[in-house]
Amino acid sequence: MDGSTVIAVPIALGAAAAFGGAGYLQHVAAHQAPPRGPLRPRLLWDLLQIRGFRWSIVLSALAFAFQVSALSLAPLALVQPLLITQLIVFLGLVTVRQHRTQDRKLLLGAGLAAVGLTVFLLTSRPSPTPPGVQISGGAALTLGLTLAGVVIAALVAASRLPSEWRSVCLAVACAVCYGVTAGLVRTLSLSGWGSLFQHWELYAIVVIAPLGFLLNQNAFQNGVLGSVAVSIITVGDPIVSITVGAIWLGETLAVGWGWTTAQVLSLLITIAGTMLLAHRAQVVVDRAGQSASAE
Repeated sequence: MDGSTVIAVPIALGAAAAFGGAGYLQHVAAHQAPPRGPLRPRLLWDLLQIRGFRWSIVLSALAFAFQVSALSLAPLALVQPLLITQLIVFLGLVTVRQHRTQDRKLLLGAGLAAVGLTVFLLTSRPSPTPPGVQISGGAALTLGLTLAGVVIAALVAASRLPSEWRSVCLAVACAVCYGVTAGLVRTLSLSGWGSLFQHWELYAIVVIAPLGFLLNQNAFQNGVLGSVAVSIITVGDPIVSITVGAIWLGETLAVGWGWTTAQVLSLLITIAGTMLLAHRAQVVVDRAGQSASAE
């Protein structure tokens, strides 16, 4: 690791901690707000009336600032996987807030996610983004059409599937928005902050990031498959980011049969641990809500 990477790692972990805290507050607030349809801005107005959600906005802004700082120092393939640790922070907050002790499933999920993430970072050895790289007009059009296609398909599927499955579709669209946003931030940081307003990536971020945030809140509102939605967003974001970095920014991972196998297996282990953590976290939240209602 070079000096920039060493600095980027704790900054990325700080972003994950802030995202985890914001996610917890948003998850609780989403279940307190009236249900709204996908991409209805009225949901944000409802959520803003909840104090916890307002604090989550502060934490989200802090987390995004940390993420931008980390992405200006290290490749997407290094920074984005570290953000998976936000789910461990989320779970820790749930446990402390609800005064519940850890159980074997929680420890197993945390262990799997940590081991998988560690192995991936050790075996992927992401290369630095080539200096001066920019997304060409054709590549930008392809990226935009791909993003629009995924979001539209997710919204169409959400409108036709039973209500308990809608959050899965919305979470997929949210993960894609977040992953593309990270890629655009990385490109923007390499272009130089001095000419910030001259780059189209800034204006794309202004549109895509709020879109992903709104989709995130819609996904959080589903109480049946909310744990799956959290997992999809948490794991899908870095996967999309790594893809954007590889296809459009020229970032590469270590290649070879052994390296690739280790990377795939480590990602599968991380996904399994994240799914287990998310499921258990929602069980804790739901039980706490039922207890509060009973009182």
